[in-house]
Amino acid sequence: MAKSKLRLDTRRALKDGTYPVQIAVGYGSNIYLATGIFLSANDWDAVACKATGKSAKRINSVLDTLLTRVANRILELRENGRWGNLTGPQLREMLTDLDLDAPTVGVPTLGSLFETIIATKTGGTATLFGQTLKKLSAYCNPHEIRFEKITKLWIDGFYNSLQGLSVNSRGMHLRNLRNVINYALDEGITQNYPFRNYRIPFEETAMRVLPVEKMRQLLRLQLSAYDTEYRDIFLLTFYLVGINMVDLAGLTKDNIVDGRIEYRRAKTGKFYSIKIEPEAQAILDRYKGKKHLLAPFDNYDNYKDYTAHLNAALRKIGPVKVVGGKPQYYKNHLPIMQPLEPAITSYWARYSWATYAADLDIPKDTISEALGHKYGSNITGVYIKFSRDKIDAANRKVIDYLLNGK
Repeated sequence: MAKSKLRLDTRRALKDGTYPVQIAVGYGSNIYLATGIFLSANDWDAVACKATGKSAKRINSVLDTLLTRVANRILELRENGRWGNLTGPQLREMLTDLDLDAPTVGVPTLGSLFETIIATKTGGTATLFGQTLKKLSAYCNPHEIRFEKITKLWIDGFYNSLQGLSVNSRGMHLRNLRNVINYALDEGITQNYPFRNYRIPFEETAMRVLPVEKMRQLLRLQLSAYDTEYRDIFLLTFYLVGINMVDLAGLTKDNIVDGRIEYRRAKTGKFYSIKIEPEAQAILDRYKGKKHLLAPFDNYDNYKDYTAHLNAALRKIGPVKVVGGKPQYYKNHLPIMQPLEPAITSYWARYSWATYAADLDIPKDTISEALGHKYGSNITGVYIKFSRDKIDAANRKVIDYLLNGK
């Protein structure tokens, strides 16, 4: 029965060309424990089973400590008769839960891996992962947390630290944490998976839909030029099947092909081809841009800045306030409005389109395809190329419903 020893697992290199150093547990267990240390083949002596490169002395000290603690744990389990009664997973857990406060030279930590992943992300996804890292930094020092230390109890503690956030916002941070741990598993950085059988809390959110009667009222309102622009852009997103603001902002004249707007969604990369209906064309003609398809986005470096102004304007738009039968105005002669919907945002156009489509008994698979959502069997989707005609017809039907009723 061989003793445990260190080895460099050269079966698959990481992206930086390094390999994981493992403890091969002896005594016929066929268990390999992650040390969290990664070295190049040139920095490892396979005969002596030691690091030879930069910081070798310190790294070997860490590895020797790990190996000694594993050996001591094996001896303890054999002496108390538990060694032969444990399953493979149980044995692995017993051998990795060593409460080791070792230096982290060359050891990827939770914080360092978060930063690695953030560097590969773009746009909103990178921002969300960055927000999770900030939340983790308020809970602990993620750059000192090794993956073997993350347990279900630790996750619960992090979740409970996210006070003031909604259930779904806290769930988002847990999913980002889970994604990083999954990445660590895939790269051989850890074999610890604390999310096994862990249920991330979730609650249904209220549909952010503008009732069709209010949408029709919004269409009829007499507004200032300032508010008219924001109303028109909101309606344009509706006429373009709930297009996202980031995608709308990124359009140029080159995205118009044979009477259609064609683009790839920034979030998913999915290709869209939306027929430009007359109502949408009228708005496009009204706000022709130079650099962008729409002039409002020529004046903003970041679409989020424009979206913030758009949402603020939408929440104020509504019929003129009347007191004693008299319309009320500000000193600058602008009308005082009663908001149609104080909580509305640009995203309500997308939800409203989907809701109206459902009210019209448009098939769910057509609605899902129009919005870029998955529906039904993934396998079926491989073999069926969805017809654009169905989506075009659905959009026309929704627009006619808004303008003319059923």
